Order: sequence, then C-alpha cells, then structure tokens
Amino acid sequence: MARLRIIVADDNPAFLREVTSLLVAEFEIVGTATDGNTALDLIRRYVPDLAVLDLGMPGFNGIEVMQELAKSSQDPPVVICSVETDPDIVEAARQAGALAYVFKIRVHKDLILAMKSVLQGKPFVSPASD
Repeated sequence: MARLRIIVADDNPAFLREVTSLLVAEFEIVGTATDGNTALDLIRRYVPDLAVLDLGMPGFNGIEVMQELAKSSQDPPVVICSVETDPDIVEAARQAGALAYVFKIRVHKDLILAMKSVLQGKPFVSPASD
C-alpha cells in the first residue's frame, strides 16, 4: 500500500527536521517549507493527503494558509502544530479548518496519533497536560 503524501511547514528549521524525522518512516514527505507562502505553493503543486502546519510562520500563518486553501479544491486535512496552548487560539485554528491541533511540547506523543485521527475524519487536540 502506498504511503500517504504529506507537506510539513514550520519556520523553525530544527523543529522542521525533528518533525520530518518523526514522520518519514510512516509517510511520504513530498515537501517542506519554512514559511506559509511556500507551504501554500507546495500544497497546490503536490496536492498532499495531509498538511502539517505551524501556526506562526512568516508570510501566511497557518490559519491564513487554511483560508487560502478553502477557496480552492486543493484543501487537504490540516494538523496545526504550535507552541500556543491558549484554548481561544486552538479554537480559532479549528474554526479556520484545522481538524487537529498538536502542542509542540507533545509532538512526539501526539503528532502521528493526530494525523491518523484526521485521516479518519476525527478531530484531535493535544491534552492540556500529561
């Protein structure tokens, strides 16, 4: 069975490498980006099965990328990965179209679980604490 194709975007190169190394065993990473504009371009070009986006990036932020994608037929499920844990920010991301929201501090525990949940059409939010 073919591995699912994903785009990963985060403005922190070290975190981007960490996330891609975490995901490469289970997913085909077809592109990475360090800003929202590049992420949007990659999503439009490669039409991935899922996108993992940072909330705060230069250019378009994660929410703005989702808003742009919603205007077209290229609107893959999105997992937001962010340091922001404020419930209002989590809700704003979900309202913008994110099916999952993973706190960066919990990325090793939650990201693959969140991605699998999203691919089944189920929402996911990292627990507030361990």
